[in-house]
Amino acid sequence: MNKGTFTYALLQYRHSQILGEVLNIGLVAFFPVEQKLVFIYPEKLLRLRFAYPNLPERTIKSYLKYFEERVADLNKQHSVFSSNYLEHSLERLLNEEFLAPDSSSLQFGNFKTAVLYTNNTQKIIDQLYNLYFSVFQVHDTHTGRVDESILLKKYTNYLKSLLPSDQLLRDTKGVFIDYAVNNNDHASLKFDIAWKAHNSLHLVKPISFDLLKADSINRKAYQYFGQFADLQDTAESNNYLFDVILAKPKKKGLSKAYDNAIRLLEKPNRVSLIEQDGLDQYAKDTVISGNLL
Repeated sequence: MNKGTFTYALLQYRHSQILGEVLNIGLVAFFPVEQKLVFIYPEKLLRLRFAYPNLPERTIKSYLKYFEERVADLNKQHSVFSSNYLEHSLERLLNEEFLAPDSSSLQFGNFKTAVLYTNNTQKIIDQLYNLYFSVFQVHDTHTGRVDESILLKKYTNYLKSLLPSDQLLRDTKGVFIDYAVNNNDHASLKFDIAWKAHNSLHLVKPISFDLLKADSINRKAYQYFGQFADLQDTAESNNYLFDVILAKPKKKGLSKAYDNAIRLLEKPNRVSLIEQDGLDQYAKDTVISGNLL
């Protein structure tokens, strides 16, 4: 496997081997660049419960919790990543460390290799979750999770509604798409949109905290805090401003973790935070201050 890809496999529940019915209830991914494993799964198994009323839900949840803890343990063992076999065979690792292939109801399958299209692995994880598990939330919240792509789409839709109908965003003077910034160590961070106002360049970065666990929110906040902190000197010398569009967690009980994330992201200089309910006003400010009309 080259450094431009990652692999993942689905944990599947097979209620009946004869009928061949399969439901995806978990996912393991391996990111070679970061040398880490990730395991995600829906918090509630409502869809599974509706499909199979006699489902052994407690047993399945025990497996899910075990897999989550096992991934955390393996990530601490550097010897797991010291050889190259994991890069070539995620299936072998799962067979040896998680579930041996047999005729039981839980099996790993549908192994896939995908392009590592961004260095932001959390973005990839969020999109994989939306792809495979948002359906589990239909009976609970009736809405899927808000990820970065949804935040960005809302912002750009507001902008398009304010611009003349024949004016394309990518062709608008003073607006830059996929604007990359390098820090002093030559590490690069890409911003989806950048726009000029007076002598400053506003760099727009959507960050979604619509996650399921407090530690996931905490890790993501520290990830971006570190990136913005590393860019402070570059921002000062180039008069960059970081405009961060945020999504709150919808799950109850995560407000404290979100508040801590906000306080952390506010620490670096030149960072402004915009929540979803302020997106329409921020789009108006972009058009007016950026003189886009």
